[in-house]
Amino acid sequence: MRSADNSALEAEIARLSDLGLSDLRQVWKERLGTPPAVASIALTRRWLSWELQAHARGGFDATTRRRLRQLFKAFRAKAPSTPLPGIGPRSGNMLTREWNGVTHRVMVLEEGFAWNGQKYDSLSKIAYRITGTRWSGPRFFGLRPQRKS
Repeated sequence: MRSADNSALEAEIARLSDLGLSDLRQVWKERLGTPPAVASIALTRRWLSWELQAHARGGFDATTRRRLRQLFKAFRAKAPSTPLPGIGPRSGNMLTREWNGVTHRVMVLEEGFAWNGQKYDSLSKIAYRITGTRWSGPRFFGLRPQRKS
């Protein structure tokens, strides 16, 4: 992509931050066709920004498109609360959770987790240290949905 084209795209995306939902939908309609029925201004803005970039630069590569199709098929075939294959925290990921006004960050390691300068073999042990009560660590850090009562 040429520098001038890149600058024009960046300027167009920057202008989206000043638009309301109806204006965002109008831009979508003019540039991409029928906009999705999304009620969130923030989500519409992000999605439109991505679509404009994908339209200008070509979108995902073939490997990524293939993986997204696989994930979609797995999601459609299983209950939404079932973890999808190959999805989970990977080494180097940072998990963040705010608890009682304090933000806690946990680094995912090859084997275990690091929090507050110490290594732990489970997220549940870290959740216990943070809260003082027994939690499912993956649930506490948002990796699994909360149970419905």
